Amino acid sequence: MKKIETILHPVRFRIIQRFLDGQVKTAKELAKEVKDIPQATLYRQLDALVKAEVLVITEENQIRGTVEKVYALNNSSATMTKEDVKDLTKEEHLQYFLFFTAQLAKDFDAYLSQDDIDFERDGVGYRQVGLHLTDDEFMDFVKDMGKVVEKYIHNQPNPNRTKRIVSTVVIPENKGGIENDEK
Repeated sequence: MKKIETILHPVRFRIIQRFLDGQVKTAKELAKEVKDIPQATLYRQLDALVKAEVLVITEENQIRGTVEKVYALNNSSATMTKEDVKDLTKEEHLQYFLFFTAQLAKDFDAYLSQDDIDFERDGVGYRQVGLHLTDDEFMDFVKDMGKVVEKYIHNQPNPNRTKRIVSTVVIPENKGGIENDEK
């Protein structure tokens, strides 16, 4: 199975999202966070993510004759590289992008379903900006964004912190115009 298929499976994607903050979790702890995933499915998908090396087992604890595994995200395997996507067809790219954006919409819908929402207080937003950048300026921009993320990525959860999912999509403008796509 391709790494992208492993990661972008609907249940596995949700499991991976639970580890984006760098925390370790047992299956029992994870089950409390994703209550709608049946236990057998959760264990099967955890196993698939470990076999694909997207998750790693950091500890194994003996508990009353059974072994409780502690899982963590293997960031290097959970990140898509240009090698991972180089042979994808246009249709496959679109399929995976639509899945990604559908997951964003699902997360946003879950946020909107809460009783007490406040965009400003919760830091919720969505926006687009157009930046005119040379290739070198764009690479500097990407490095700068990476530095900003790196500054905060190791923050540990505590009662004063809210986990926020930050997603990025970068698409260059179609220089041929919309009519170019219709030909």
